[in-house]
Amino acid sequence: MKKIIHLIPYNGIGGVESAANTMKDIISNDFEFQLLYIFETQPKKKNYLNYLNYLNYLNFYRLFLCLTKLLSHKPDLLVVSLWRSCIPGIIYKIIRPKTKVVLFLHYPKHYHFVDMIFTKLMSFLCDYVWADSKDTLNSRLPNFSKKNSYIISFVARRFHTPDENLVKPNFVFWGRLHEQKYVQRAIEIFSVVHSHYENAKFKIIGPDGGEMSDLKNLVESKNLSKSVIFLGPQDIESIINLSKDASFYLQTSKLEGMAMSVVEAMQLGLVPVVTPVGEIKNYCEDLKNSLLITDDKSAITNVISLIEDNISYNLMRDNAIKKWENYEIYSEAFINTSKKILG
Repeated sequence: MKKIIHLIPYNGIGGVESAANTMKDIISNDFEFQLLYIFETQPKKKNYLNYLNYLNYLNFYRLFLCLTKLLSHKPDLLVVSLWRSCIPGIIYKIIRPKTKVVLFLHYPKHYHFVDMIFTKLMSFLCDYVWADSKDTLNSRLPNFSKKNSYIISFVARRFHTPDENLVKPNFVFWGRLHEQKYVQRAIEIFSVVHSHYENAKFKIIGPDGGEMSDLKNLVESKNLSKSVIFLGPQDIESIINLSKDASFYLQTSKLEGMAMSVVEAMQLGLVPVVTPVGEIKNYCEDLKNSLLITDDKSAITNVISLIEDNISYNLMRDNAIKKWENYEIYSEAFINTSKKILG
């Protein structure tokens, strides 16, 4: 039986971790699968410009333990996600060059220069590259051999979709509260909608990625503390329950790859109100299965029109659901692509 190890930095609730965790319950007669974490929890951010702080951020002891585990487990296929995982991945490939190694890309741009360095090094040494979308692959490694690259579905799971209901001026967002997500813009858009519908609600779900304090201050400055609710990190079952009274998924990211949360929202019957970044622009069709935010004023006008038209809302909602009904899910894509590689 072939052994596959998927190496990720830590177990969290982000898109990468959520998708990876769906593999835990997969039973295969062909493979033994293991998910390996470098850190027990997400490392605290350090100032990248401070060299000593950065060395502490890397945590060489945890990296050494991870490398030791890899050497003892001897995987037939090693899949490496995110830049911290590239460090033991690079060393392992040098020590055991015959092991097939996959670099798995999840974002269309490097987060910082260290991400760029280790990702580039890993791309030179790896045998294959996987990406969550064509946009991510073409942006990060445009010259990588197409023969050795694969797009892996980031539809993590299939959901039971609730029946049609009356459209409400209620919004939800889930994801890390990081500057990349630009949640400030979402709050600004919601505040205008709220001026038309005083009963409007906006639930914001997710861990603090450095923006929580500023976002709460913005909400208070707009007197929206009773309408914008910060719920912190939640598991997927809690997210499903918390989003049941919402009609719209509001996300104003500056940068995305596949944007798994948008896919999940569509599967759950929420109409996405989203910026057309990353792969979103390829599966969200404006005024058909979503509302795209190209400028805030037009987006707000479209949202209000949809709130006032229940028939048009449910038609758009149905189109959003149908988009992913027969799509290959992450675990299927992971296994099928591994079979191609290992034979």
